[in-house]
Amino acid sequence: MEKIPEIKFEDQQINPTNIEIISFESLKRKVDSPHNHNPYKPHRLKFNAIFLIAEGKEGHHNIDFEDYPYTRGSIILLSKEQIHSFVDLPKANEGFLLLFTEDFFLEVGATYPFLVNHLYNSQLYYPIINLGDEKFKELYALVIKIKKDVSSKNKSIRSEIAKSYFKILLLELFHCRTKKNEIIEKSPYLEEFIQFQQALKTNIHKERKVKFYAQQLNVTTKQLNVITQSTINLSAKEFIISTVILEAKKYLKDPDFSSKEVAYKLGFDEPTNFTKFFKKHTQMLPSEFTTSA
Repeated sequence: MEKIPEIKFEDQQINPTNIEIISFESLKRKVDSPHNHNPYKPHRLKFNAIFLIAEGKEGHHNIDFEDYPYTRGSIILLSKEQIHSFVDLPKANEGFLLLFTEDFFLEVGATYPFLVNHLYNSQLYYPIINLGDEKFKELYALVIKIKKDVSSKNKSIRSEIAKSYFKILLLELFHCRTKKNEIIEKSPYLEEFIQFQQALKTNIHKERKVKFYAQQLNVTTKQLNVITQSTINLSAKEFIISTVILEAKKYLKDPDFSSKEVAYKLGFDEPTNFTKFFKKHTQMLPSEFTTSA
């Protein structure tokens, strides 16, 4: 099994904006270059990304082991540490891949903290936003402005302008995403759910009990279930399980970790317990998932 490559941002001294924009034409050329990763094979991002599909046919993108359809006018949001790949990228398709560092995102988040908690929250929102022609053209024009300023030789001024435009783009995407997910946005427990997510992210490698997370949020287990049911229509236990399974899949696809090591890394006392847990919730043995396409 090949190791999943980690794709890092280019040298920030070369690109002080912390933003990079790549055309689909350039992306397709990477497939033919032996020095670059193949975008059709799984790879892990070490930065945040946005795909804009401007023209072309319907295709599919794999994000964290699930295929998602996209079409003209689609915007795909990919967050740092997600594993993704193009299932297909039709030759006629045109668009851009926008990359930006975690440092830049946190800089924006210092002013707009809701962006950090919501925009790239893959457990809350569908990863693809499908826009109407008018709105897509508006955002596409904004991307063209950003690309021009990122490429400018006058780095000091144009870099700041590019970053300002990019902040506007992120805010526009946040607005579009929340408008299409009004059920989530109307949950009275949305902020409590995000606190649960953060506690789970911190403790997932050692704790899987609902009672533990209820104590972390200073609520009862019944209240925690109300929080998750009203926000994502899952019980707290179901949400914990789905999160553990996703982490397990990421580790299992890394040849540096054996199934036994993954079991211990996720806090299982015995590898056999992990095998039973994984089989129960995926209908596959860890070894079967490791070798699957």
